Formats: sequence, structure tokens, C-alpha cells
Amino acid sequence: MAGLGAALITRDKVLEVAQKWVDKGSMSAAEAEKLADEIMEESKQQARNLGQTIEEAVSSALKSMQLAKASELQALEARIRALEEQAGISNSAEPKAEDQQPATAQPGPAADQMPDGD
Repeated sequence: MAGLGAALITRDKVLEVAQKWVDKGSMSAAEAEKLADEIMEESKQQARNLGQTIEEAVSSALKSMQLAKASELQALEARIRALEEQAGISNSAEPKAEDQQPATAQPGPAADQMPDGD
């Protein structure tokens, strides 16, 4: 996570700190400019590394979960449609009227089996 913090550093902030060193006489303005460039380049590299690390971790996690890819699901759906066509089965999600069984009324409990409200 140190890379993430470094990635959030702006060039202005680096120059602000470097300017304090220039004011104290610890470094020249040219050295401060060079330092700011080096820190910003390092920050960008750390951000790229962090992004790559996160991408690899997510990819690894998804592989270990063994989730189907969209392309695999589409291929399976195509195979199912082809098999349904071969079998003469409608691919509609709704069951056909002749396949549905009529609902039968279920009798409720007899009056003598009802719990007393008292």
C-alpha cells in the first residue's frame, strides 16, 4: 500500500517540500527540480506496479472461484438452443399450456382443528 500513498503525491507538493530545502540552503533550485522529477517518476512507477499487482490478484481470485466466462456461457446457450431444436423443444421460458397441471384447491383445516383464539 506504500505505492498507493506515493501515487497520490502531486508534483506541486514535492516542489513545495523541495523549496523548503532550497530556502534552507540544503539544495539548489536545479537539484530540487531534479528531485521532484525523480520522485514523480518513482510515484508513477509504483502506481503502475500497484495496478499490475491488483490486476494479478483479482485475476487469480476469479480463477480460483472457477466462474464461467461470458463467452463460455454464450457457447453453452448456443449448444442448448441447438439441442432444443434437434429435440423439437420450444426454447421459450414459459411452459406450454398443455404442460401445466391445473391447480387444485387444497382444503383448509377443519373448524374443530383450528386453534382457539382465547
